[in-house]
Amino acid sequence: MDCAQTMEISSREIIDSMVQGIIVTSSQRKIEAVNPAFSAKLGYSFEELIGQTPRVFKSGQHNGEFYESMWKKIETDGFWNGEIINRKKNGDLITHHLNISPIKNGNGEVVHYLGVFSETPENKLADQAITHLAFYDPLTDLPNRTLFDDRLKQAISQSERNNQMLAVLFLDLDRVKVLNDSLGHVIVDMILKGVAQRLKLCLREGDTVARMGGDEFMIILPGVKGIEDISTITEKILDSLKPAFQFNDHELYITTSIGISIFPMDSDDPDTLLKNADTALNRAKQLGRNNYQLFTPSMKEEITQQVALEQDLRRGLEKEEFVIHYQPQVNIMTGEIVGVEALVRWNHNSSGLVYPKDFINGAEETGLIIALGEWVLRKACEQTKKWMDANLPRLKLSVNLSARQFEQRDLVYMIERILADTGLPPNNLELEITESVIMQQVGNAFAIPHTLKAMGLRLAIDDFGTGYSSLNYLRRIPVNTLKMDRSFIQDLADTGNDGAIVSAVIALGHGLDLSVTAEGVETEDQFEFLKAHKCDGMQGYLFSGALPAENLENLLRNKTIFREDLLFANI
Repeated sequence: MDCAQTMEISSREIIDSMVQGIIVTSSQRKIEAVNPAFSAKLGYSFEELIGQTPRVFKSGQHNGEFYESMWKKIETDGFWNGEIINRKKNGDLITHHLNISPIKNGNGEVVHYLGVFSETPENKLADQAITHLAFYDPLTDLPNRTLFDDRLKQAISQSERNNQMLAVLFLDLDRVKVLNDSLGHVIVDMILKGVAQRLKLCLREGDTVARMGGDEFMIILPGVKGIEDISTITEKILDSLKPAFQFNDHELYITTSIGISIFPMDSDDPDTLLKNADTALNRAKQLGRNNYQLFTPSMKEEITQQVALEQDLRRGLEKEEFVIHYQPQVNIMTGEIVGVEALVRWNHNSSGLVYPKDFINGAEETGLIIALGEWVLRKACEQTKKWMDANLPRLKLSVNLSARQFEQRDLVYMIERILADTGLPPNNLELEITESVIMQQVGNAFAIPHTLKAMGLRLAIDDFGTGYSSLNYLRRIPVNTLKMDRSFIQDLADTGNDGAIVSAVIALGHGLDLSVTAEGVETEDQFEFLKAHKCDGMQGYLFSGALPAENLENLLRNKTIFREDLLFANI
């Protein structure tokens, strides 16, 4: 159960316990819920009212202008309250004090209307409780989206009158989903309440902080003097989250990404200011999270391009425009082809062959990497099994797992299903993950590799040495292979530090009983250095680039040795 579900249950219990009549309708004003007090006051059961509209209570005592004025005020002011005469089920008339409020979702769209009926002045305190429920987040007691929208409109109007700047900050807590999956919603709820308290302490009198839902918060900073003023407050917010949150035996660190838009520089329209802040937030996430970014007009163009790329990627997946090329991996000491790495390419309908650097980031950001990654794994396993059935050399297949894939709840099941469907033996599959992917996870980062290892799969750390380089995880996860990044291989011919790093990585790997593979091997000098230091494997243009499946099959049939002298030297 997530935070939203927790709040929903709490709200329902409050409503059912009220002595005021409560009615909830859809955005189309169809009755969805009433509480027992409402049924008692008007004589209708819930079953009789579900799907009806409030017109069923129409008394005939009000003309069309009364109702038209009521809904106009709700649309413009966000609420209506006043006296109204309704008709009970038995035909009797009843006079109520009615308060109607729209309930909006995280996108600012009306999804429900909440009506509160009371009959006597003694119920004012309870009315206030219901109003608070309609405008404040039950978990953090911060203003909700409805109240935030109203305050933003007021703040813009005031800024226009006083010729002042105003800033809108959009905050998204980093990696809360991972915490929720690993530690549960109770701990996450405590974190959200703790964050809310720290945010309030950072703000000035007159500022507004609201919870928009989930792990998103928004802040209004009216009357700011300039960019420096905004930056000072924003940095104070980032600093406030640095100390750990203490919950029983848990010591948890939380960071946030922040996007900022400014009135009137970026827009004078509330919705546009929010969209621009969201755009700047996305840039902050792209730059590694735990930072803030001010909106710039160029970001709009980038968003437009991202949307176009997403649509193009979806079309490409539907039209099966993607293909897999396979780069051979060679045993340095024998020269034999021992494996292949599956590398995706996009055979674009108008641009020709497109390489991963031009679309993988877009696939990650849009989440389409999940579907694309599963397709690559399935097709590569199918192809490798075909080569095995054709009595070609038995190969180890290497396939990359992205950060998004590693966070999939059904990742293990998906891999099991593909291996079962294709018939590829698990020990012929090696999954490659980067250091940064592992270190960004919590809990599952170490559980998943052990599960995959127990299934018989091999695991490799890709781009080793370019991420966090914390050797602690090498003791905690069952790695088979270290793959050195090509950046360390390029300058091996020089007498610089790269040679020392490469030799140290090889020694480290062998000391931990791991295989070491070098990527990007392009020259004989690089090869000789790696051979002299007993590196296990290599891949790169010195032997072969990535090839279409049919070309690699021809290579396997006609040339399975990098250099004959290596094979003979080991006989």
